[in-house]
Amino acid sequence: MKISVDALALAPAAVPMVAALLVLLVDVVFHAKARLPWIIAALGLIGALGALVVAGRRGHVATLCSGGECWWRLDAPGTGLAGLALVSALVVVVLAAFEPVRPTSPQRAAVRAMLVLSATAGCVGVVAARDLASWLVLLELATLPSIALVALRGGRAAAHGALTLLVTALASFAVLALGCALWFAATGTIAMSGDAVITAFADPARKPLAVVAMMLVLAGVGFKLSLAPFHAWTPEAFAGSGTWVAAFLATTSKVGALGAMLVVVSAASALGSPAQTALGIIAALSMTLGNVMALRQVDLLRLMAWSTVAQAGWVLLPLTSVSAGSTHAAAQYLALYTLGTAAVFVVLAAFERPGRAVQIDALRGMFRSHPLSAATMALGLLALAGLPPSIVGVVAKVVAMKPVAVDHSWWLLGFAVLNTLLGVAVYLRWIVAMFVPIGDATGGASDAPAADSVEGAGATVVGTSAGAAASPLVVATRGHRVVIALMALALVATSVLPSLLLRFF
Repeated sequence: MKISVDALALAPAAVPMVAALLVLLVDVVFHAKARLPWIIAALGLIGALGALVVAGRRGHVATLCSGGECWWRLDAPGTGLAGLALVSALVVVVLAAFEPVRPTSPQRAAVRAMLVLSATAGCVGVVAARDLASWLVLLELATLPSIALVALRGGRAAAHGALTLLVTALASFAVLALGCALWFAATGTIAMSGDAVITAFADPARKPLAVVAMMLVLAGVGFKLSLAPFHAWTPEAFAGSGTWVAAFLATTSKVGALGAMLVVVSAASALGSPAQTALGIIAALSMTLGNVMALRQVDLLRLMAWSTVAQAGWVLLPLTSVSAGSTHAAAQYLALYTLGTAAVFVVLAAFERPGRAVQIDALRGMFRSHPLSAATMALGLLALAGLPPSIVGVVAKVVAMKPVAVDHSWWLLGFAVLNTLLGVAVYLRWIVAMFVPIGDATGGASDAPAADSVEGAGATVVGTSAGAAASPLVVATRGHRVVIALMALALVATSVLPSLLLRFF
């Protein structure tokens, strides 16, 4: 059996891995250059983006083909997701390069850069994989380096977050491995396609096995996407990892998880209504639980963790529809979510200090002292809430709900509307805090119980109790200001013309 190989089609995933190896090799020679690994990482990601663009323009979207079946394929939403993973990873690399000085060795910077590149390669690859073996290996490649990234921050909070993520990753891998084994037993093929599922369901003896396989695979991917009830690792990992690692978990990792989910859902859609109903229940649960828990948070990192759980439900929402554009809608929503989330993390990274957590009180007076940063964070939060003037957020909610409305799933649409209102309450609470003058006891809800707070983790907080003067926020470097300005420009541009982003998906 002859298999054709197209190097250009593989390049978007291969280039980051080559860059990861180059980071380690260069570090042996120039081990004292702390920022050099991040420069190489940025160049590698830019090179992968260039390869993706060239491959798309030349039609090199499928490879590893044999007998009419291609085991590596980037379709229309897949190409956009691969690009989104690379761009979001590039933003994370820039944030990591500007991270405030910590007592870490230069070698740790090289290891971190290598881990980011490896995980990004996994995120890009899992979007394109069309066979069980490659899909599973690449999904774990996208996951395992994240555990090390959390742990390398150091401290009790990081150790706890990494341990939680490790246990969850092991559990999800066990579920996925069993699901993949049952898939092969039920379908008789490693191909992840609707035809394979239909063939299995046509045989009464294999149908129960195929149902169990589908359930296990979807549950395993649910862990990666932070879908409830598979979300338990998310708050602990975010709180212990630091800003730029949390940004990676919330953006790039989620792109890879959705890419993996799309491969599975495309096959599961052949089952029709039962599969869509199960996905709808998970989506409704994730949106509701994430928003309700986010209402209680006073720590910004934990807010973003629970926001990720809620937004994962929104990402899954279009996939509950059997309409033709559901996968495109899910990819488009993820792109808009990634933009809003990245904007919040970019601002948060500028204010981060080692060992300190940014709480809601620290945002008081921010619109007066740091208007650009406050406006950028507000636009990002409004995008997540789906409120103007961040039109991109409004478009995102419409994109997610449209396939559900087309299918007349009114119960699920009702949950979506309810969670839109809950999301407004979640994010406006933080935006209002930025308008409240320092020392005003009415700003924020800091007298509320600090749910899921980092207790006993050795972390102090930037901010004080109600009625006291909050610690001043200072933008760390000129580089941070440039990144914040660029992110604000991206939010404004996509709000004026959302098609600038949506047309890639």
